[in-house]
Amino acid sequence: MEMLIQGWLTIWLYVISAIGIYLVWLIYKNRKTWSIIDILCTLAVIVLILHVLEEWVLPGGLHYSYNLSHGSDLLSRYPMNRLTDMITNFGGIILGVIVLKVWGFRKPAAIAIMLFSLFEVVIHVMIGVSSLGTFGAYGMNTLYSPGLITSLFGFLPIAIGLGMNLFKTKTTFKQWIIAVIAMFALCFLLINLPEQLLGSKDSSYYFTNRGYYTQYSQAFEADNNLQY
Repeated sequence: MEMLIQGWLTIWLYVISAIGIYLVWLIYKNRKTWSIIDILCTLAVIVLILHVLEEWVLPGGLHYSYNLSHGSDLLSRYPMNRLTDMITNFGGIILGVIVLKVWGFRKPAAIAIMLFSLFEVVIHVMIGVSSLGTFGAYGMNTLYSPGLITSLFGFLPIAIGLGMNLFKTKTTFKQWIIAVIAMFALCFLLINLPEQLLGSKDSSYYFTNRGYYTQYSQAFEADNNLQY
């Protein structure tokens, strides 16, 4: 099982990239028949894929600030490691594809995606502010955190577009309740639960590089007696 998991963790980013290309093709194919909500929600799944690539690879390093914010002294693996974060993001992507293919994106799903998109913007700005406070003394001089670019230029426009469409077409209190409950349930199932069950200081699914934070990490870790 260990070999299978490690193998999957080496290829899953390629898999979601292929899914992203497929979704782009679907939007193009159905551009004249899909509703605005279907198009925007599918775009949100595509942005989530780009978001993951920014957090993991280009430049990567979200785990570093995330684990630091949770008081960890093992920044490569606890509480977020490669397995827990893969479950979080792959689960969200696959769920989006399933909703699209089985039901289409109805208003409760659109509300949930709008709220999620706004949450991503807020959380990455907050991480950027926190990181600037933490690493400012080590040369950091921007509010950037891995995932901020796709949040501001991907999730934010989608949230605005969905908000405008939902305002024009009207929504019900029941639809908002369903969306909010679904959001909390998915956050627990895809974020909290994997970290509770699979987060470990002895995890073998550690991240192998600090990504964006490499340029600040050596002096910071030495000054604060932290391990990677």
